[in-house]
Amino acid sequence: MIKQMAGVVFCMMLLFPGFVRAGGFGGDDRGTPGYWYTGETPSFIDPAKSPLVFVHGYNNSSAVWHEGNDMYEVALANGYETAFIDLHHDRDMWANGALLAEKLEEIYHHFGGKKLVVIGYSKGGVDAQSALVHYGAHQYVSNVISLSSPHHGTQLADLAHSSAAWWLAALLGNNNEATESLQTGNMQYFRSITDNHSNAAKNNYYTLGGTKWGSFGSATYWGGLYLSQYGKSDGVVTAVNSRLPGASIVQEGSWNHTTIREGSYTFQVFRPYTTAAQPAAMLASASVEAPLSQPAVNSIVKGGKAGMSVSDQFTIEEDVKSMTVSFLSDKNLSTLKLSGPDGQEYKTKKAYKEEAEFFKGAWVHQFEINAPEAGKWSLKGPGNASYLYTVTIDSPLNDEIQGKAGIMNSHKAFKTKWTYFGFDPSGKKLQKKAMGEKNGLMSDGDLRKEGVYNVTTDVQGLTSKGKPYERTIIESFYVDKKGKRHN
Repeated sequence: MIKQMAGVVFCMMLLFPGFVRAGGFGGDDRGTPGYWYTGETPSFIDPAKSPLVFVHGYNNSSAVWHEGNDMYEVALANGYETAFIDLHHDRDMWANGALLAEKLEEIYHHFGGKKLVVIGYSKGGVDAQSALVHYGAHQYVSNVISLSSPHHGTQLADLAHSSAAWWLAALLGNNNEATESLQTGNMQYFRSITDNHSNAAKNNYYTLGGTKWGSFGSATYWGGLYLSQYGKSDGVVTAVNSRLPGASIVQEGSWNHTTIREGSYTFQVFRPYTTAAQPAAMLASASVEAPLSQPAVNSIVKGGKAGMSVSDQFTIEEDVKSMTVSFLSDKNLSTLKLSGPDGQEYKTKKAYKEEAEFFKGAWVHQFEINAPEAGKWSLKGPGNASYLYTVTIDSPLNDEIQGKAGIMNSHKAFKTKWTYFGFDPSGKKLQKKAMGEKNGLMSDGDLRKEGVYNVTTDVQGLTSKGKPYERTIIESFYVDKKGKRHN
């Protein structure tokens, strides 16, 4: 057994030169929760430079910092001591926060009681704040730097747990505790119990956000397309949702959700906030814009589990400038076709496999139509597949529906029907509830359980010209013990 372990250690040294074993044996793709390890010690240790602790995000491991990424190399070249930790890739901020707090204490003592700087990527930034605020690890840390962390959640998590998408997300293994916790409603509840906590101000927090989501076929393209109705994003998290109340915004630049964690892109940007002393002139602006409070109305979202064949329809109104139909499935449906009201058929672009977190492994098929004809459009293809499709619509009707007063105050000329359905905190389906021209979501009588609710609203109506239209609204909210709704 000892010989076997020695062989494993030797192999790991060959695979990861420069890494040394510390609190655990890690650095590979297995990502065993609780294992942490340090990088090579710099030739000269500057006492002004804090040891850097790198925390990975959802659905990945500590390997994201050094496999296909030069973050470790850049940090070492700049004279920093480093540590890397593996957390649960599919657990919420409570499980990971408790584990991280315990390990930060170990890492703190390993570096001789020097205050640490934590760099949290994506959900790792949320896990880090949970560890510091709710589990007492603030005493071991000076600064926290978050790289595109969903401090207000991400609408992709809302989508993954919606009635339209849960079949596909579950099949892909992405319908789990982590994605559930990152729903925007749940994160607003987390904000309510975190931002005013007595430990919240005991550390300095700095955020970086991304605004670039790439081109067709890239890992963050489809997510960016869907999120475009909510503002600028890096393909996984909107820039406004990456802003943390009470934190300083270091920069929001043209990074996507991958490049924002890479050393050659962002290390020099956040480097001024990794030292023990920081000149006042170097501090970033602390203004934080609140996330959008109203749901977006730019898209149609449908999905489910197909039997013998895929057969679905949606309605497009008049005067639409363009529409993009993105069809996601667990299979490559090369014969998928889109048909317009006049019977004209459109073939999909070359499909690609999604690599971003929430629908990783899904095949994306896309249609782009300029000035689409008004009326019923249909999608047909081979069956025995779980699917989700989104129709992103560029139309003057979007602003008319939203209005200055918000989506729920529909104009009477639209003769709008709202149909609400979704899931309660236990995963039980909420009963469909149709309403006419009436404000509000589900009634309070529907909200008896504490926890996060995911509600889909199908909107159908007539435009001012009497032509039919439809939209889909997906949102989440948290109901606390007192019955207060957070969204």
